[in-house]
Amino acid sequence: MRTATIVLLLFVTKLMLAQQNIVATDHFTITGKVKKELLVTLADLKNYRQIELKNINTSCSPKKEEKTELAKGVLIKDILDSVAFVYNSPKELNEFYFVFVASDGYRLVYSFNEIYNTETGKNLFIAVSMDGKDISEMDNRILVLTLSDIKSGKRNMKGLKEIIARKAE
Repeated sequence: MRTATIVLLLFVTKLMLAQQNIVATDHFTITGKVKKELLVTLADLKNYRQIELKNINTSCSPKKEEKTELAKGVLIKDILDSVAFVYNSPKELNEFYFVFVASDGYRLVYSFNEIYNTETGKNLFIAVSMDGKDISEMDNRILVLTLSDIKSGKRNMKGLKEIIARKAE
């Protein structure tokens, strides 16, 4: 029993530390129910329309704040518009959802309608600069920010490596 407790404590400690050591990423892919997979690099992000973001919380935890005075972000909706989804009728898009996967395995889920038909979609960004630092200089790249949530930080993600488009079956 004592050995099992020690193993459990070591496992939990390792999980807690893994959340603190998120590997920064230099690209991500959009896969799944798309006609052609898309690789998006840091350089590619600079080709999208950038929106100025002021006084935002960039923390990935609702328990602490990491304030950024001035940032620029690219709407995820604009990036998703770069791919063609696989569906037979537009009604099927109501069944689509996106799984965002980070370099540490952390996952977030957004529905198609949430991104395209609610305020969340107007407030879901990838940060391309923060307080004068370009994305290539940011330690927390590729950073996903959901600025419209009631509890900020819960759906922010560091180290984005993949967005998977799926359809509910």
